[in-house]
Amino acid sequence: MAEVRARAPGKIILSGEHAVVHGSTAVAAAIDLYTHVSFRLDPPLPPGLASLPPSIFSITLYGLTLSAHVTGGMIQFRSGELTHIKSISPLRMLITNTKVGRNTKALVAGVSERASRHPDAMASVFTAVDFISKELSAIIQSPAQDDISITAREEKIEELMEMNQGLLQCMGVSHAAIEMVLRITLKYKLASKLTGAGGGGCVLTLMPTCMLLALCHLIKS
Repeated sequence: MAEVRARAPGKIILSGEHAVVHGSTAVAAAIDLYTHVSFRLDPPLPPGLASLPPSIFSITLYGLTLSAHVTGGMIQFRSGELTHIKSISPLRMLITNTKVGRNTKALVAGVSERASRHPDAMASVFTAVDFISKELSAIIQSPAQDDISITAREEKIEELMEMNQGLLQCMGVSHAAIEMVLRITLKYKLASKLTGAGGGGCVLTLMPTCMLLALCHLIKS
């Protein structure tokens, strides 16, 4: 009897959720939290199993989410085209779980229905998201030589996150629980956005380097 073990990382979408379904660019990253699974096969290899991996791991068929889980790291994704992103400096994100369940299929369908009702307006929304994702990808890969350039880099990312969140609100996928997290983090001058399908789920908040350094200094003192 053969035993099979596997693990896959969790993922966050930094920009482009929902819009990626309509041809826009998205940026996603794997995180250091894993799901583990193990099972036993009897017989060791069922007939036909050997032919499955090429279809299971087809990026074209399964899109952004599976790509982030399978490849790990950070990626830029658009219409089946995947590019690995090398981050020069780390991005530190706080992930807040609103603990509100959501129906991803219904949310995706809702965006498509809105796009059908308002094709020109929604096309502009998707185009704006595409530009945001491309700019975010470029900023992430740009070098930061000192504290000033690191701060400037993070401020640009904060603005892009805020713009992306506004566009997600235009798509109708935010939620009262998400908006509450946004209001709370804004009190501390932190930029946040929903990640994933929306309608609940999780919220990303960028943790600026200067804030973390000040916190570390406070703890040490």
